[in-house]
Amino acid sequence: MPRPQPTAPPGLLPLPPPDRPRWLQDTLAFYGVLAVLGGCFLGWGLLALPLSYLLPARTGRPFGRRVIGAGFRFLLRLMERTGIVRLDLSALEPLQQARGVVVAPNHLSMIDVLLVASHLPDAVCIMKAGLERNPALGGGLLAGYIPNDVGLPVIRRAAEELRNGANLLVFPEGTRSPDDRIGPFHPGFALIARRAGAPVQPVFIESNTGYLGKGWPIWRRPDFPLHYRARLGERVTVQGPAEAFAKTLRQQYAAALGKTLR
Repeated sequence: MPRPQPTAPPGLLPLPPPDRPRWLQDTLAFYGVLAVLGGCFLGWGLLALPLSYLLPARTGRPFGRRVIGAGFRFLLRLMERTGIVRLDLSALEPLQQARGVVVAPNHLSMIDVLLVASHLPDAVCIMKAGLERNPALGGGLLAGYIPNDVGLPVIRRAAEELRNGANLLVFPEGTRSPDDRIGPFHPGFALIARRAGAPVQPVFIESNTGYLGKGWPIWRRPDFPLHYRARLGERVTVQGPAEAFAKTLRQQYAAALGKTLR
């Protein structure tokens, strides 16, 4: 089912609904893209896994992040070329100059990572604990992605990456929104930013579809075309308690996206 259409933010037109009748062509393109996606993830994961043990971190991590960013850009171009996806991501171009920034998008679907990381150099992510042991996700291990297993070590390592000039991609909601509203913000990202002395860069993502949202399996065909639009908010520094900062920032996201709070 299409994602419910919210009121467009001030100054922006609402995204059109995915109502194209080109069923057969879109279906073939959709499953073809999924096949390429699976091949890319599995192939790179199996290659990157041994490299993560052979290469020193100072070499392997930047290399792994560059390959992942290039792979994401390739996949997004492929989706556009097939006509099943339309992207408005030009507002993310300034991210290419970012260094030592906590980049914090709202979280609609699993595609959000591709949209942002494709524009973000030297990006390190906080990933679900245990995924780093999945051979198909060996690229994350090589890139030095941080498993979210223990609180304080995660904060320390993420802050160290920021101080060394990497950019941290983190979703303050912690999970995909199941109902198109803005979920509670966990204060961990604010604690990391404050510890590292790094600014927080809000990213506002909009879409006309619930595809790959919470509970939507990757193989279930959505209606097409899918539209994704992303904008940057004003960079902010963490002042005061992390919980209060996260709560205030969450309200700003809701206002910028024309959404309600959950």
